Amino acid sequence: MWGCSGFGSLAGPIRQAADLAIAADDIKMTLAYTRIGTSPDGSSTFSLPRVVGLRKAMEIALLSDTIEAAEALRLGLVNKVVPAADLQAETDALAKRLAAGPTLAYGRIKHLLRASFNHSLSDQLNAERDAFIASAGTHDFAEGATAFVEKRAPRFEGR
Repeated sequence: MWGCSGFGSLAGPIRQAADLAIAADDIKMTLAYTRIGTSPDGSSTFSLPRVVGLRKAMEIALLSDTIEAAEALRLGLVNKVVPAADLQAETDALAKRLAAGPTLAYGRIKHLLRASFNHSLSDQLNAERDAFIASAGTHDFAEGATAFVEKRAPRFEGR
């Protein structure tokens, strides 16, 4: 998860590898490597095409134009745009929400989504089955199912 404000770079594995990103409404980003006569690093050429598609990644990398918050949201570079004054509170709230969630299931979901780029549909369905079976054997699954039946919020423990 990543919160950004001010002027930021699209470069860097931390920003592009973040699972979720919240941006302040005043953010401006750029992939400015061509402005200094070099090619990108920090996994930009790996991550960017996977987020925005090859043609848009070419535009962003070759032209080094500035991208404002609304455009970053439209392109999928960030998940949410909030007023700059609310960025820290929104980021903290999201972190707390995720921390209270089914963290083992989150890990499996992240793995499945990332691996899907390298799997056939059949392989992905098998991986989903295996992950579901593994999740179904956890305390968190039992708690989630019980909470659903009892019509209450679950209390996940990451086990």
